[in-house]
Amino acid sequence: MDKGSLSRAPALSRTVRIHVPSEVAYDLERMQKVTASVLGKLGCGGCHSGHVLEFVHLRDFVINPKTLDVQEQFIGH
Repeated sequence: MDKGSLSRAPALSRTVRIHVPSEVAYDLERMQKVTASVLGKLGCGGCHSGHVLEFVHLRDFVINPKTLDVQEQFIGH
């Protein structure tokens, strides 16, 4: 593979998926720190350099076996 073909790689191969719990997803300051940390691991703390960042909001649910009631579980609270 020549150097030129790397720059034409499909966006899917450049996608980075980041799984984020609720307590981080709704906190702008923490999300900025997470983003900077991920970008640093990708090689450039100031930009995503062609990477597509996909943030996945993690949500956990617990089912009461007696009532089948569904409750969201907040981990870390």
